[in-house]
Amino acid sequence: MSRHDLTLLDPGTVSCVVIGWDRPLGSFFTHVYLTDDDDEFDAPTFEIGTDFREVTDPAAAIELASMYAKVPDDMGATLTADATREGSCETPAVMGILHSAATPALNIDDLPCPF
Repeated sequence: MSRHDLTLLDPGTVSCVVIGWDRPLGSFFTHVYLTDDDDEFDAPTFEIGTDFREVTDPAAAIELASMYAKVPDDMGATLTADATREGSCETPAVMGILHSAATPALNIDDLPCPF
């Protein structure tokens, strides 16, 4: 995974903007943290690129980031190089977990199974 911290446009309202490439998801991402967001889990206020292959064009991640931070002119090339260097997972680990969860276990004792 690559991660680039960007310079904020308004540090009074935005506390952090990061952009990068997530190899397991095969997606570019942007996370924006606003200063007035009181999320107890410190989750981003706005984010894209958190689903499998959600953002395959770095321009989309750059567009969101540019609303809250100064994005270097070469960020598109940097992100593309990150993705090329790191590659992507053809089948993320979560897909294996989901497949296992979708396959029901055999009920060998004939007791009712609620799921």
